[in-house]
Amino acid sequence: MSVSAPSNTHTPGSPSGPRRSSIHIALVWLLLSIGWMSANEPTPPRDPASWWAYQELQRPYPPEVKDRRWPRTDLDRFILSKLEALQLKPSAQASKDELLRRLHFDLIGLPPSLNEQKAFRADRSSNAFSNVVERLLASPHYGERWGRHWMDVVRYADTAGDNADYPVPESFRYRDYIIDAFNQDLPYDQFIVEQLAGDILTQEAPTVRRAERIVATGFLALSRRYATGPFELMHLTLEDAIDTTGRTFLGMTFKCARCHDHKSDPVTARDYYGLYGIFASTRFPYAGSEEFQSKSLPRTGFVPLAPPAEAEAALAANRQRLQELRTELARLDASKTAAESNSPARTSLDTRIQQLRLELKRRERSGTHPDAPAAYAVSEGKGEDHPLQKSGDPGQPGDKVPRCFPAFFSKSTPPPVLPTGSSGRLELARWITHPRNPLTGRTMVNRIWQGHFGHALAATPSNLGLSSEPPSHPELIDWLASEFIRSGWSIKHMHRLILHSATWQQTSGFKAQHQGSIKDPSNRWLWRQNRQRADAEAIRDSMLLMGRQLDLRRPGAHPFPPIEEWRWTQHDPFKAVYESNHRSVYLMRQRIQRHPYLALFDAPDANVSTDMRPVSSLPTQALYLMNHPFVQEQARLFADTLLAQTHLTEKERLAQGIESAWARPAKPHELKTASVFLRMCQKQAGAEGLASDESLREAWISWCRVLITSNPFLYID
Repeated sequence: MSVSAPSNTHTPGSPSGPRRSSIHIALVWLLLSIGWMSANEPTPPRDPASWWAYQELQRPYPPEVKDRRWPRTDLDRFILSKLEALQLKPSAQASKDELLRRLHFDLIGLPPSLNEQKAFRADRSSNAFSNVVERLLASPHYGERWGRHWMDVVRYADTAGDNADYPVPESFRYRDYIIDAFNQDLPYDQFIVEQLAGDILTQEAPTVRRAERIVATGFLALSRRYATGPFELMHLTLEDAIDTTGRTFLGMTFKCARCHDHKSDPVTARDYYGLYGIFASTRFPYAGSEEFQSKSLPRTGFVPLAPPAEAEAALAANRQRLQELRTELARLDASKTAAESNSPARTSLDTRIQQLRLELKRRERSGTHPDAPAAYAVSEGKGEDHPLQKSGDPGQPGDKVPRCFPAFFSKSTPPPVLPTGSSGRLELARWITHPRNPLTGRTMVNRIWQGHFGHALAATPSNLGLSSEPPSHPELIDWLASEFIRSGWSIKHMHRLILHSATWQQTSGFKAQHQGSIKDPSNRWLWRQNRQRADAEAIRDSMLLMGRQLDLRRPGAHPFPPIEEWRWTQHDPFKAVYESNHRSVYLMRQRIQRHPYLALFDAPDANVSTDMRPVSSLPTQALYLMNHPFVQEQARLFADTLLAQTHLTEKERLAQGIESAWARPAKPHELKTASVFLRMCQKQAGAEGLASDESLREAWISWCRVLITSNPFLYID
C-alpha cells in the first residue's frame, strides 16, 4: 500500500493543501489511536467481589511445568508455568560474583568486602550461598536496609510539616524501632498492631516491651501537620493517618472516600468516617509551631518512656522546678533596682537571670521532663463517633457515623465489637492482622518481592484495588501470602524463600537474541533478573565505604538546636542539613526541604507515603558525580588506600581497586585501559607543573573517581 505525497501548490486561504492534509491525517491517527487504546486497555471489573485482591485468601497448588530441572522451589514453578505458556525460557544463573554483590545490596545495602568475595569464591560447598544469606540476615545492617524501605512507605520524617516545619527530636526513636523490628524479625502482625495501638497494648501488659510499643505509635504521630497553630486543620492530619494506614497495611486508598463514596473500590464515605472516628478518638502530639513561641505554648502529647510511677515522679519534679524558677526569677527581677548603682553586681545578676530564663524556657517548652526520654507518640483518647463531613468539609457536618471498619471487607473478617469509651484502634489493628483478612498478607509479600526484583508482582504496591492493573502472577501472590502467614508472619522466612529461588538467581543480562527481549521487553514475566540502579542511600554509603569513612555505628539523635532557641516562623522556617559519615538511613529528613543529595538521586518526599521510588537520569546527577567535593574526597581517600600498599605492583593495585569497587575480578582489557589512563593523567598533571609523586597521586585519584562513578559501581546486576 502506498500513500502519495500531498501537493505543494495550493491557493492561499484554500482549505486544501499540505497543512490541511497534515492536520487531517493527524486527526485520523489520533482517533484511531484512541479507539485502539479503548479496545485494548483492560477494564477493571465492576463487581468488587470478583476482583483478585478482595477474594478470600487461598493457598494454590504450584502448577505443573514441563522443565522439571530448573525450579528449585515451588515459587519457581509459578514463574516457569507462565514462561512456558508464552514459549519463553528463563535465563542462565548469574555468576557467583554477581550473586554475592546482588545479595549484599538486597539485604544490607552495602557491597561485599574483598575478604568476603574471596571467601565466597573459594567455598565450593553446597550451602555456601545459604551461609551468606544467614550471615547477612543476622547482620544489624539488614534492619537498616529493610527499615529504610519501610520508612518510605510510612513517610518517616524528623520534622512535623507545619508552615515552619518544626523539628521533632524524638522521631529518631521510631526510626530505630523500625530497624530493630526488622533485625529481630518481629512477626509482621505484631509489627502492625504495635504501630497502630502500641500504647493500648501497654495498658494490657504494662511490663512487656513498654518503651518499644509506645515508640511504635510514631507511625500515627508522624501524620503530617498543617498551617501554623496547634492542631490547625486537624482533619487533614487525620486524613493522612487514615490514608497511610490503608495504603501501608491493606494496599488500599481511602482518601477518595473523604468527600464521596469511592469511585472504584468498595469503600463508602460512611466507612471513611467510621475510621475517622477511630483516629479522632486518639490524642496526637503537638511538636511546636510558630504559635509555640508567640504564645508560649508548650509541646503536648509526648509520652514518657519510663514506667508510669517513675514518669509521674519525674514530671512532678519538673513541675516543682518550674515553680522554683518562676519564684526565683520574680525575686531577682525585683532586686534589679537595688543593684543599679553597683554595675559589677548588675552584670552578675543579669547573667544569673539569663541562665534561669533559658532553663525556664527549656522546661516549659519541652512538654515533659526535658531530661527524661519521651516518644513522639499517640495515646488513647475518649472514644467518640464523629459526623460525616459533606464534601470533606468539616464546616458542613452531617449525621454522626458510628466508629467502624469498611463494611465490604467485614464480610470475610467480622470485626470485633468496639469497647465502650475506647478509640477502637486496637480492634482495628487486630482486624487488619486477622489471617482471613484478604489484603494484609498480599500487600506485604508484594512489597517484599519488589525489594528483591525492583518491581512488584502487582505494579502498584499501595493500591491493589480496582483502579490498579491485575498482577502478573496473582496465584503466586496468594501462595506467598499464605506461606507468610503460615510461617508466623516472618519476613526473614520470605527472604530465604525468594533468595534461594532460581527466579531470583537468574542473570540480569539482556540478550537481543533471547525471545524474552521480543515478547517481554519489560520483563513482566521474569525471564531474567532486573538490572537496578543502586538507590541514593546505597550509592552514598558505598562511596563512604570505598573511602574508609563509613561509620557503621548507630548515631542516635540529630544535633538540633536547644529547644530554648527555637524561633522559626512560616517566613523563616527550620532548614538544616547535618553532615554525617553514618549510614544514609540516619540522615535527618525534613518535610518542607528535601535533603540536597538524597533528593537528587530520587529519595522519597517525606510528606507522602512512597511505595515506588522513581529512577531518574538527570544532568545534575552527572555533574554531582563529576564535581562534588564529597565524591572527590572519597576518591582521594580510596586512592591513598591503594597507594599505601607499596608491596603491590601497579597492576595489582589496579586489580584491587576494581575488585573493591565493582565486587568482581578485573578483566585484562580493563587493566590495560586503566594503565593507559594513569599514564595520560600523570603526563597531564606534570605538564601543569606538579612534581612526579604529586602527578602520580592525582592520576590515581582520577582513576578512583572513575571507579566510583561508573555503571558497574552504580548499578546492580
